[in-house]
Amino acid sequence: MTKTLKIIALASVATFLLSACGGSPASDAAAPDASETAKVGFSPLSGLPGGSGGPIAVVKIDNVSPARPQWGISAADLIFVEEVEAGLTRIAAVYNSTLPNKVGPVRSARISDLEIMEQFGTPAFAFSGAQSKFLPLIDQANVINASHGLNGKFYTRETDKNIPHNLTVDLASVVASLTGVSGAKDMGWTFSAAAPAGGSDTKSFSAKWPASRVGAEWDGSNKAWVIALDGEPASDAVTNQPLFAKNIIVQYVNQLEDSGFQDKNGNKTPLIQTVGSGTAVVMRDGQRYEATWSRPMAANPTTYTVGAANYVFAPGQTWVLFVPKTYPVVFDPETSPTPGS
Repeated sequence: MTKTLKIIALASVATFLLSACGGSPASDAAAPDASETAKVGFSPLSGLPGGSGGPIAVVKIDNVSPARPQWGISAADLIFVEEVEAGLTRIAAVYNSTLPNKVGPVRSARISDLEIMEQFGTPAFAFSGAQSKFLPLIDQANVINASHGLNGKFYTRETDKNIPHNLTVDLASVVASLTGVSGAKDMGWTFSAAAPAGGSDTKSFSAKWPASRVGAEWDGSNKAWVIALDGEPASDAVTNQPLFAKNIIVQYVNQLEDSGFQDKNGNKTPLIQTVGSGTAVVMRDGQRYEATWSRPMAANPTTYTVGAANYVFAPGQTWVLFVPKTYPVVFDPETSPTPGS
């Protein structure tokens, strides 16, 4: 962790601890279990206590209606939303400050996951299956395989949802069983409880893929964005609380519609291009800021810049939505054209 990150994180931790005691959003208040209490410092992914130098795990999570509410995603430090086949989306949830004992529904891997994860070193990757011709690429990738196929004893079929929407993983246990998992590294991100000046007041937003929507409304009492999935308020089946995000990033990307892979129905798997640069809208504290993103190489973390300065993250969970440039994103109030259009 850099000196700057340490200073700003220390300044904001008191705010975090007080808000957690006062019943603030689950994304802030998720308490680490006993196996996590030995961790020190702050996660470089969220600015939350715990996780510094600790392992990083990525879980591929279902995002269709029969899978909701999902288990354990409020404890993630980062949530990536990516398009898959037929215009649907799935989630790649990144954990560091807390490794929950129940996360899911765990679903299959996609080609875009590999490039997304490379910026984290060699994270544990929990998923349930993949196309047979894709499995060798996972074996060659910079990930530690934590899949259902190789680590079945750490996975459970829950009884309150139907297959394939009911598989969960004991993330803490599976990660503890693996070797070679990367410790969290400095992403070059800065965290502060104080929002920067220059934002535009924003009550809500909605991003739309052909068969999926992700939106949020600003909740001033909880000081967080309340997530909605396909127009319905989202929650966590473990905490029975709404999904709250401190930061939301709409990252406009180029996307190849045919990656060479497809699902069993013949629907093409897209390939999201997350290396390069482009425009974004970053949101925190009921404000939004026009930004740019840059990731010169897959091994580099993604940086987000507002004007001449790096974006200052609010400590807590961040959602990153990979939105193709031609897809509609609506902000309320709308004060300027959508940057990705």
